[in-house]
Amino acid sequence: KNGFLIILIDFLGYVDFSSEVTAALRVTDGALVVVDAVSGVCVQTETVLSQALAERIKPVLFMNKMDRALLELQLDQDTLYDTFRKIVENINAIITIYGAAGGPERMDGPVEGTVGFGSGLHGWAFSLKQFADTYTKKDKAKCDKYIQKLWGDHFFDGQGKWSKKAGEGWTRCFCKLILD
Repeated sequence: KNGFLIILIDFLGYVDFSSEVTAALRVTDGALVVVDAVSGVCVQTETVLSQALAERIKPVLFMNKMDRALLELQLDQDTLYDTFRKIVENINAIITIYGAAGGPERMDGPVEGTVGFGSGLHGWAFSLKQFADTYTKKDKAKCDKYIQKLWGDHFFDGQGKWSKKAGEGWTRCFCKLILD
C-alpha cells in the first residue's frame, strides 16, 4: 500500500531548453543521469547535471548502450572497464565542481549502488549488487564483501584466488565475472 510515484522527465540536450530544465528540476527529488557508455559524458550532460546540482538533487548514473560497446565496436573488456571508470570519475568531478552547499558532494560509484549499467535498446540492466547477490546466493554478509571485489583493482585467476595486483593470468574481477 505504501508505494512510490515515479515521474520521469526526459531533458533534451539542447541549450534552448535550459529554463524548462531548471523549472522541472525544482519539482524533482532525484536525477537519473543517462550517459552513453561509448561516447562518455557530453557537454550538455554536464550543463544539465550542473543545473540539477544547483537545485541540490542527488544524481544516480546509468551507463547505457553497453550492447553497442560490446557488439558493434567490439571493445575489449579492459578498455570497456576503463571507459566506465572514466565516466564515473567525470561525473564525480562535475559534482565536485558544481555541487551546491548542502547538496551531494559526489555520486560515489558502482560499489555504493549509485551506478547502473545496461542497454535501453535491448531492455536489460544491472548493478554490481545484482551480480554479487547471484554469486553469493543473496547472503548479505558475503554480498557486501563481494561487491567490493567487483569494482576497482581486484583481480581473479580463474582458480578461485583473488588479488589486488594484476599479474600473468589474472583478470580484473569486473571483466571476468560480469563482462565474460
